Amino acid sequence: MPVTTPVKDLVEGLYADAAGAWPGVTVERDAFIAAYETKLAAEDPPPLTAAGAAELYLALGCARGDNAAIAAFDKEYLAVVPVALAAMKLPAATVEDVRATVRDKLLLADGDRTPRIVDYAGRGRLKGLVQVTATRTAIDRIRHDEKETELPARELVGPGNIELSLIKAQYRQAFVAGFAQAVAAASRRDRNLLRLHFLGGVTLEQLAQMYGVHRATVVRWLAAAREAVFGATREHVAETIGAPAEELDEMFELVRSRVELSVERLLASVEAHR
Repeated sequence: MPVTTPVKDLVEGLYADAAGAWPGVTVERDAFIAAYETKLAAEDPPPLTAAGAAELYLALGCARGDNAAIAAFDKEYLAVVPVALAAMKLPAATVEDVRATVRDKLLLADGDRTPRIVDYAGRGRLKGLVQVTATRTAIDRIRHDEKETELPARELVGPGNIELSLIKAQYRQAFVAGFAQAVAAASRRDRNLLRLHFLGGVTLEQLAQMYGVHRATVVRWLAAAREAVFGATREHVAETIGAPAEELDEMFELVRSRVELSVERLLASVEAHR
């Protein structure tokens, strides 16, 4: 988007509104306008909205180490971390540790690179980013604490996995291998959606906020991702085993009827195996 005079005037107006939204936080007018112009000149420019401007203003304040900005970020954005992690039932100390880690990930510069909060600010989605970052951080922490080890393929379908125990024994290894290949071949967005929703516990509403789309769109994306993964898995099993189509249909119907639990456990198995 060319930064024309009318746009500059609009950005200057947004600066005034953003400064009013965060009393006590100081960001130089020229720095704010320069940051917005850089974003508007990118391939995917953000919309010019009051919410986006307020985010960018606060992000710039945090990036320069403004104590008032960091305090405001803690209060308005990091406050969502305990809510995002509630379903995991983590100890309070772990939740607080995740909060601190998320703060560092978003607010601290990585070498010469600007803090991530500045990169993401400007679209009104910072709360969604905080929620997703907190969820992924918590999952990584749990895995580290439990010192998970790689599992051989034969152990990915243990007796505790009800769905895979329903699959005939001669199909199981091909099924697990096919599922792992299907996940690896899925688009980045599909993999992220499946992992965040089924492993991370990120809700449909949170995903919609993160991607800036309607909840119904996320529902369609998840359904299509599941179908694509199961379809590719079925093809692999058919090619590997050469089983009759009727038997394959019966087997996949058993798994599909328990799709949410199946995807969650299978994804967990694939990630552990990696």
